Amino acid sequence: MKFSATLIETLKKEINASKDAELVELIPHMTKGNLSQVKSGDRKLTEEQAIYIAEVCSLDVALVLVELAAESAKSEKAQSAWNELAKKLKAASSILLLAAFVSISGTSGLNQSQRIKYSP
Repeated sequence: MKFSATLIETLKKEINASKDAELVELIPHMTKGNLSQVKSGDRKLTEEQAIYIAEVCSLDVALVLVELAAESAKSEKAQSAWNELAKKLKAASSILLLAAFVSISGTSGLNQSQRIKYSP
């Protein structure tokens, strides 16, 4: 499935939409025909539409735009470069998420009496 179509499906699940007409109402500058073309892979979302969906679905806007650019790339080399950047952004996001989790949960999840004491 193409990235734009995947974003549409993500939005549909996020808002519990049962009909495409609900999506057409929400997505900026979207028509029934355009939505059908996006879902079939004949058309891509605009940046504005992708940003709207990313924000509603709490997705990383930068990553969504990079994925959209990869989908829209005209050459294999450009598509490959965009895909490589997307992989790097995903990896960086994962590392940041892990760091945030560790920071929030404490040093190791051990309670105070189980931690190794350090004294200089």
